Amino acid sequence: MSSHREAPEISKDPVADNTDVYAFVSPDRPDTVTLIANFIPLQLPYGGPNFHEFGDDVRYEIHVCNRGDARPDVTYRFRFATRIRNPRTFLYNTGPITSIDSPNWNRPQFYSVTRITRGGRATVLGRGLTVPPVNVGVRSTPNYAGTFTRAAVHDLPGDPEISGVEDGNGDGRDDDGKIAVRVDDETACVTVHENGEVNVSDDAC
Repeated sequence: MSSHREAPEISKDPVADNTDVYAFVSPDRPDTVTLIANFIPLQLPYGGPNFHEFGDDVRYEIHVCNRGDARPDVTYRFRFATRIRNPRTFLYNTGPITSIDSPNWNRPQFYSVTRITRGGRATVLGRGLTVPPVNVGVRSTPNYAGTFTRAAVHDLPGDPEISGVEDGNGDGRDDDGKIAVRVDDETACVTVHENGEVNVSDDAC
């Protein structure tokens, strides 16, 4: 559930406040879906000198249900860690941040991404991934789009392979209407019913 700080309890913990979640077909790859989750509401970049960060003690998760039973089939978990480069100052940056590894960026954050299936199997997709700095303004983060847009994108493993299909009639499914989808070392069974309904299972096909 998303809330824009109107709920009394979550308003006391803004770094854990999930304000919006978006899911849509990716325009550049229509065979994939894009998931976006927003946290930390009602803050603006010029609200420094201590700019908003992800919480080191918060477990951020996006749950994906493919079966319509309100239980996650896949969960993507994000954990963050803040590193302070200069403990003698509380400032977010001590000069212009001109690169993702700029020594002027005093409080960089790094994160891990873990994929968890319904059966509880956890696969770490990435560790030590850099969070881009806050877009403070031209004095602190000059040329933000040109410097940090690409640096904020991390390629992770997980392009699916279709495997284990015994396709007798050329329809892309096996003779039972099932597709075995393999992502890294994990396999899921996708069942396509005659009425078009699709079910996903962690069990082998």
